[in-house]
Amino acid sequence: MFSKLTLFAICCFVFSSCSLKKGKEVEINFSTDSTAILFTGLDEVTLFRVKEQTDSLLQELITVSELNEDRKAQEIAIKGKTFIKNDTLAFIPDLPFESGRSYLIKTLLNSSFGKTEDILKGDVGKSIKQKEKILVRK
Repeated sequence: MFSKLTLFAICCFVFSSCSLKKGKEVEINFSTDSTAILFTGLDEVTLFRVKEQTDSLLQELITVSELNEDRKAQEIAIKGKTFIKNDTLAFIPDLPFESGRSYLIKTLLNSSFGKTEDILKGDVGKSIKQKEKILVRK
Protein backbone atom coordinates (compact mmCIF):
# COMPACT_ATOMS: atom_id res chain seq x y z
CA MET A 1 0.00 0.00 0.00
CA PHE A 2 2.79 2.39 0.87
CA SER A 3 4.46 1.92 -2.52
CA LYS A 4 1.21 2.60 -4.43
CA LEU A 5 0.58 5.72 -2.38
CA THR A 6 4.15 6.91 -2.90
CA LEU A 7 3.90 6.28 -6.65
CA PHE A 8 0.59 8.15 -6.77
CA ALA A 9 2.08 11.15 -4.89
CA ILE A 10 5.10 11.27 -7.22
CA CYS A 11 2.84 11.13 -10.29
CA CYS A 12 0.70 13.96 -8.91
CA PHE A 13 3.77 16.07 -8.18
CA VAL A 14 5.24 15.49 -11.66
CA PHE A 15 1.92 16.24 -13.34
CA SER A 16 1.35 19.42 -11.33
CA SER A 17 4.86 20.72 -11.94
CA CYS A 18 4.52 20.09 -15.68
CA SER A 19 1.01 21.48 -16.01
CA LEU A 20 1.62 24.59 -13.91
CA LYS A 21 4.70 25.53 -15.87
CA LYS A 22 3.96 28.86 -17.48
CA GLY A 23 4.87 29.39 -21.10
CA LYS A 24 6.55 32.55 -22.22
CA GLU A 25 4.34 35.41 -23.24
CA VAL A 26 5.05 37.01 -26.58
CA GLU A 27 5.84 40.71 -26.27
CA ILE A 28 4.75 42.80 -29.27
CA ASN A 29 6.17 46.33 -29.56
CA PHE A 30 7.54 48.82 -32.04
CA SER A 31 11.29 49.01 -32.40
CA THR A 32 12.92 52.10 -30.85
CA ASP A 33 12.76 53.96 -34.16
CA SER A 34 9.23 52.60 -34.95
CA THR A 35 10.32 51.19 -38.30
CA ALA A 36 9.57 47.58 -37.32
CA ILE A 37 7.38 45.51 -35.04
CA LEU A 38 9.35 43.22 -32.74
CA PHE A 39 8.11 39.92 -31.32
CA THR A 40 10.16 38.91 -28.27
CA GLY A 41 9.80 36.16 -25.71
CA LEU A 42 9.43 33.38 -28.26
CA ASP A 43 9.96 29.88 -26.95
CA GLU A 44 12.48 27.51 -28.56
CA VAL A 45 9.84 25.43 -30.35
CA THR A 46 8.27 28.50 -31.92
CA LEU A 47 11.66 29.84 -33.03
CA PHE A 48 12.50 26.50 -34.63
CA ARG A 49 9.16 26.37 -36.47
CA VAL A 50 9.40 29.98 -37.64
CA LYS A 51 12.87 29.40 -39.08
CA GLU A 52 11.50 26.55 -41.19
CA GLN A 53 8.42 28.41 -42.49
CA THR A 54 8.14 29.85 -45.96
CA ASP A 55 6.97 33.43 -46.37
CA SER A 56 3.37 32.44 -47.15
CA LEU A 57 3.06 30.31 -44.00
CA LEU A 58 4.75 32.96 -41.89
CA GLN A 59 2.14 35.49 -43.04
CA GLU A 60 -0.51 33.28 -41.45
CA LEU A 61 1.37 33.36 -38.14
CA ILE A 62 1.59 37.17 -38.11
CA THR A 63 -1.05 39.57 -39.41
CA VAL A 64 -0.49 43.32 -39.29
CA SER A 65 -3.26 45.67 -40.32
CA GLU A 66 -3.94 49.38 -40.10
CA LEU A 67 -7.05 50.43 -38.22
CA ASN A 68 -9.17 53.20 -39.65
CA GLU A 69 -9.88 56.15 -37.37
CA ASP A 70 -13.52 55.17 -36.82
CA ARG A 71 -12.53 51.48 -36.38
CA LYS A 72 -15.83 50.48 -37.93
CA ALA A 73 -14.48 50.07 -41.43
CA GLN A 74 -12.37 47.19 -42.58
CA GLU A 75 -8.82 46.78 -41.44
CA ILE A 76 -6.21 47.42 -44.13
CA ALA A 77 -3.63 44.63 -44.35
CA ILE A 78 0.00 45.71 -44.24
CA LYS A 79 2.51 43.78 -46.33
CA GLY A 80 6.08 43.40 -45.26
CA LYS A 81 9.03 41.13 -44.61
CA THR A 82 9.95 39.16 -41.52
CA PHE A 83 13.31 38.06 -40.25
CA ILE A 84 14.77 36.48 -37.14
CA LYS A 85 17.76 37.72 -35.18
CA ASN A 86 18.69 35.74 -32.07
CA ASP A 87 15.37 35.16 -30.27
CA THR A 88 13.51 38.13 -31.77
CA LEU A 89 11.25 38.09 -34.81
CA ALA A 90 10.94 41.40 -36.65
CA PHE A 91 8.26 42.54 -39.09
CA ILE A 92 9.30 45.37 -41.41
CA PRO A 93 6.52 46.84 -43.57
CA ASP A 94 7.00 47.51 -47.27
CA LEU A 95 5.86 51.10 -46.63
CA PRO A 96 6.84 52.85 -43.37
CA PHE A 97 4.39 53.01 -40.47
CA GLU A 98 2.68 56.41 -40.43
CA SER A 99 2.85 58.62 -37.37
CA GLY A 100 -0.40 58.80 -35.38
CA ARG A 101 -1.89 55.65 -36.95
CA SER A 102 -3.09 52.59 -35.06
CA TYR A 103 -2.06 49.09 -36.08
CA LEU A 104 -3.64 45.79 -35.08
CA ILE A 105 -1.25 42.87 -34.74
CA LYS A 106 -2.58 39.32 -34.54
CA THR A 107 -0.24 36.41 -33.99
CA LEU A 108 -0.28 32.69 -33.38
CA LEU A 109 3.28 32.71 -32.02
CA ASN A 110 3.58 30.84 -28.67
CA SER A 111 -0.16 30.19 -28.82
CA SER A 112 -2.07 27.12 -27.74
CA PHE A 113 -5.59 25.81 -27.39
CA GLY A 114 -5.70 27.15 -23.85
CA LYS A 115 -3.71 27.89 -20.73
CA THR A 116 -3.46 25.55 -17.76
CA GLU A 117 -6.34 27.38 -16.09
CA ASP A 118 -8.49 26.84 -19.19
CA ILE A 119 -7.70 23.13 -19.22
CA LEU A 120 -8.56 22.75 -15.54
CA LYS A 121 -11.83 24.64 -16.03
CA GLY A 122 -12.68 22.58 -19.12
CA ASP A 123 -12.64 25.70 -21.29
CA VAL A 124 -10.40 24.37 -24.04
CA GLY A 125 -11.46 25.57 -27.47
CA LYS A 126 -11.40 23.88 -30.83
CA SER A 127 -9.15 26.52 -32.30
CA ILE A 128 -5.87 28.10 -31.31
CA LYS A 129 -6.20 31.34 -29.36
CA GLN A 130 -4.54 34.28 -31.10
CA LYS A 131 -2.79 37.07 -29.31
CA GLU A 132 -3.86 40.54 -30.42
CA LYS A 133 -2.37 43.91 -29.66
CA ILE A 134 -3.03 47.44 -30.92
CA LEU A 135 0.05 49.63 -31.34
CA VAL A 136 -0.09 53.36 -32.03
CA ARG A 137 2.81 54.84 -34.01
CA LYS A 138 4.03 58.04 -32.35
